[in-house]
Amino acid sequence: MKLVKRSDSVSKTHSTLGLSRRSFIKNSSLAAGGAAGAYLLSPAMIKKAEAKSVDPNAEVSIKRTICSHCSVGCGIYAEVQNGVWTGQEPAFDHPFNAGGHCAKGAALREHGHGERRLKYPMKLENGKWKKLSWEQAIDEIGDKILDIRQQSGPDSVYWLGSAKHSNEQAYMFRKMASLWGTNNVDHQARICHSTTVAGVANTWGYGAMTNSFNDMHNCKSMLFIGSNPAEAHPVAMQHILIAKEKNNCKIVVADPRRTRTAAKSDHYVSLRPGSDVAFIWGILWHVFKNKWEDKEFIRQRVFGMDEIRLEVAKWTPKEVERVTGVSEEDVYKTAKMLSENRPGCVVWCMGGTQHTTGNNNTRAYCVLELALGNMGKSGGGANIFRGHDNVQGATDLGVLSHTLPGYYGLSDGAWKHWSKVWQLDFDWVQGRFDQNKYHARSQ
Repeated sequence: MKLVKRSDSVSKTHSTLGLSRRSFIKNSSLAAGGAAGAYLLSPAMIKKAEAKSVDPNAEVSIKRTICSHCSVGCGIYAEVQNGVWTGQEPAFDHPFNAGGHCAKGAALREHGHGERRLKYPMKLENGKWKKLSWEQAIDEIGDKILDIRQQSGPDSVYWLGSAKHSNEQAYMFRKMASLWGTNNVDHQARICHSTTVAGVANTWGYGAMTNSFNDMHNCKSMLFIGSNPAEAHPVAMQHILIAKEKNNCKIVVADPRRTRTAAKSDHYVSLRPGSDVAFIWGILWHVFKNKWEDKEFIRQRVFGMDEIRLEVAKWTPKEVERVTGVSEEDVYKTAKMLSENRPGCVVWCMGGTQHTTGNNNTRAYCVLELALGNMGKSGGGANIFRGHDNVQGATDLGVLSHTLPGYYGLSDGAWKHWSKVWQLDFDWVQGRFDQNKYHARSQ
């Protein structure tokens, strides 16, 4: 029997962010941008992949890693020979995927070794793509953007980050934009879950999922609104079905389409797109009328519910049906099912956030959980399914136009703090930014 060496260690490199013209672009850009593709690798769950450049008899070491396709975070055992990823298996001892893979996860290694993967910089010259060295690519791009900065100022360049970056890469990316002298930096969460961050953070202080996938096993009910995990998060759906089998968890799906998740539901509601708040207020109308709210939880831990009651009172069943298209009977059944099966959670995704009323939607979902007393307990909570693998981390680390890492904002105090962390003079950092004054247009 051939022994296989197992190692969970991950090699780490550290790049010093130089402040000279050349080293600034060369070091920071390579660290923040070039490293993004290094950890995205992929297929062969069923059979070994053939790596022609590697001796198949070379010693195999096992590296435990995480699938980088989406936010579920499935575990993978990567088989490595002479530094090359030659095979993969799903991790049977991982708490999320428990030895399973979706089609995307099974193809993960292909990201690094597929024939169509771009493995080096290319430049279009005279209608043909020409291979460049990394040194030449960094020099040419660096010279160009430095010229643009000199001619048009630091705000003339937009730094587009990514929720596919690791926390370390996201942090470096925000730092690079800061030292460049601009807040023109963002990533896909701006149209993905920025409404969640604002709505949830304004409700209980932090804009993130409150419970884990495994904790959903303890749910007695789940409301899916703007979420379709059977198709978008298939591995996560396994945990939902465990709750259904283990706890007789009642699943309610509110979606304009009868989705595959709805096929597993105990109650399906078809509502008009964009009418989420009216639907939630309709549920609360029945909750308050029948005194199903958690009065002691509200008394001890909730502020402002009296104002919610006044607003909800306006949303009679007739008005809710006019706006949402959902009958009084279906809204009542939803309210009764969620109230009689607690603790319960609300699950939402892009279908709830990507609206002009997205922030209102997320706050309404949170208010419903507060009214039912589902917060701060196992099996309850607001379970916000992300899309990419590090939407939350890239947001937390400040790849946003309105804040520095850790949600510090952009005040002088925030900049002084991070200048100190980065061991830089605050006045020097401030001087990197456009010194022109911008005034609001008079009305």
